[in-house]
Amino acid sequence: MRKEIDILRERVSHLERELRHKQLIISSIHEIGKALSSELRIDRLLPLIMEEVTQIIDAERSTFYVVDHERGELWSKIAQKAEISEIRLKIGMGIAGHVAKTGETVNIQDAYSDPRFDPSTDKKTGYRTRSVLCMPIFEPIRSSKSKPKILAVIQALNKKSGHFTREDEELMASLAAQLAITLVNSQLYLALEKRIQELNLLYSIEQEASYTDQDDTLYDRLLDKLVSTLKVKAGLIAFYDAKNHTFGPYYFKNIHKTDSKKIDLASDLGIEGHVLRSGEVYYTNCATHDPLYLQNQPSGLKFKINQLICAPLIINDQPVGIIQLFNKINQNDIFIKDDVKILTSASRQISRLIEARKLRQEKIKAERLATIGNMLSTIVHDLRTPMNNIFGFVDLMRDEEDPDLRNEYAEIVIKQIQILNNMAHDVLDFAKGKTSILPVKYPVNKLLEDFKKLFENEIKKQGYEFEVECRAASMLYVDPDKVIRIFMNIMKNALEAMDKGGKFSIKAFEANGEVVFQLSDTGKGIPPEIKDRLFESFVTSGKKGGTGLGLAIVKNLVEQHKGRIEVESTPGKGTTFKIYFKKL
Repeated sequence: MRKEIDILRERVSHLERELRHKQLIISSIHEIGKALSSELRIDRLLPLIMEEVTQIIDAERSTFYVVDHERGELWSKIAQKAEISEIRLKIGMGIAGHVAKTGETVNIQDAYSDPRFDPSTDKKTGYRTRSVLCMPIFEPIRSSKSKPKILAVIQALNKKSGHFTREDEELMASLAAQLAITLVNSQLYLALEKRIQELNLLYSIEQEASYTDQDDTLYDRLLDKLVSTLKVKAGLIAFYDAKNHTFGPYYFKNIHKTDSKKIDLASDLGIEGHVLRSGEVYYTNCATHDPLYLQNQPSGLKFKINQLICAPLIINDQPVGIIQLFNKINQNDIFIKDDVKILTSASRQISRLIEARKLRQEKIKAERLATIGNMLSTIVHDLRTPMNNIFGFVDLMRDEEDPDLRNEYAEIVIKQIQILNNMAHDVLDFAKGKTSILPVKYPVNKLLEDFKKLFENEIKKQGYEFEVECRAASMLYVDPDKVIRIFMNIMKNALEAMDKGGKFSIKAFEANGEVVFQLSDTGKGIPPEIKDRLFESFVTSGKKGGTGLGLAIVKNLVEQHKGRIEVESTPGKGTTFKIYFKKL
């Protein structure tokens, strides 16, 4: 009876242990479930999950390996109680490498008796591996026809009591299935983060272009964005001169000025030549063994180049330069396809930016040349009237025998030459925004007499009527040459707007403490579409010559005299300008 009681007690004790273990499993699965539903970042999830896995299957320690198919290796994302911070294995190497290669689950009782076991990690750490349970984590199957990809490997070492069982395998398999979904979600989350990072980079590139017009500042900022986004130590932008087949100018980031002056890349060799010819991004994670890199190594750099990525800058299918980035900041990082995608997008954006800047600079240059051309055209156009006067009075002097009249004509010629000189200065001063009037006290009637004497013959000779009327006996504080220029510019526009036989008149009278000069013509009037912009530079409509700068100069000169100008115009009937100056 006592023996039976002992057996029952033993069974009860065993059942209690089993119950506690089941409760522990349920509690751990509950904790894992909570973690999986509340966190997307795998870095934060894995420590908790691996702690629970180790506890559930009663192991001494566990390791979670990420399978990097691009590198062909596994690396320990989480290694519990590991004596070294990171374990890296080639796919196919050791138990974990074998599982990553074959997709098999491995459960061995004596690791050192299995030929697949690699004891090198034990030798490095001093830890003694006995039993091993190692299992692949597959990508969730999306199609029955597709072969699932191995995302990771989970490995438990040294069962505390005995060996890993079939139950441990089933338990780990169920956890692996949950982890697979978590890994995929995390990868999608990271991919979204990278996409946002890429978009932020492209946006910041676009923004930088609007912040500065200085090339040095712009390309320094662009390189700063690239270096920080791709997490590299240094970089450069080199422009390509297709005519001379050389690189330059260069722009650098984290490369000392004294070193940068020594850099002279050949455009037809090495990685640089390959990128220019192919128009595609090229990268190497072992530069010292890369045959293209060895053809054209950057000289003068004080740091060793281990990793390099190079992208072309292309405008209209023609290479205009390259971007090069050197050495990942983290020594265990390498350039991967994601880096290629980001740099490809960035280089295209920078190429478009460079093209836009070139077009803008060419437009500015063309506008400057056009402005100079318009100014020259205006000067030549405006010079015709005084030049015609000079020719006319010189012709009169040749036939005139009266010395007094000859002297009078000579004075007029000298005056016209001064006007020519002043006109050239006026146009240049207007373009530069300068003020250059020399005001003196001057009678109103004398201004009209001067104007009449200079231009009456020319106006009538061209077939127009001319009328001058002065009803003001006041003095003005003005620059007489500039006021004559005002009258002349308005007169020129009037003559161009009238048919032969038309009438141009200039009158002066006083009103409200001001002297008003009224200049009228019987021409076609001012077109409505330009009336509101009449005094802007280079505004013109329907004229055979000139550019419209004349009236802009008129307004500028009137304002320099603290005066004001008004215009009234009726299409088909004519135009009247009124200029107001304060009388003394």
